[in-house]
Amino acid sequence: MIQAQTKQEIGRAKNAIQDYLIQRLLIPKVYLDADWNGTQVDVLAIDRAGVGDVHAVRMVPPQGRVEDGSLALIARKVSSAVVELKCLPSHYSYIAIASDDPNARRFSPADAILQESFAEDGVGRVGILYVDFTIEPPVQVKLKPERFRSSKEIVELADRFVAEHTANWEYRE
Repeated sequence: MIQAQTKQEIGRAKNAIQDYLIQRLLIPKVYLDADWNGTQVDVLAIDRAGVGDVHAVRMVPPQGRVEDGSLALIARKVSSAVVELKCLPSHYSYIAIASDDPNARRFSPADAILQESFAEDGVGRVGILYVDFTIEPPVQVKLKPERFRSSKEIVELADRFVAEHTANWEYRE
């Protein structure tokens, strides 16, 4: 039962993130559970009907009830995911934390996470989203992402991905 509940919470969080990106992007194509260049991302959105900026989101699994020391565990998981995501070929990368525990709202990225969220050359920053179903809207920005440098590799990956995969959400006339 707990495993099914966790799966449901993760699924709901992915939907909330999808809605968040749909509201902020211009006619995106959104993919859930995408294999993006060999890395699993929970939500992948490609702006402008699949020819614009690539947004990749990785979920930090739900923690359950937040007790003493749990915020440190969340910080370690976020830190690890940030290091991995800033190397992912995308224009924008995000970590998403999902929890319905009011104590988890206290999470705030520490200075070390803030510093490691930047690209090595300073152009680009991994953002951090917080998904909380006890409030509306459920997605809050804990750390605003900044655009990473574009490259021919990102453009080619996006073109190939859009051609080979069916979007979970897209605008159709």
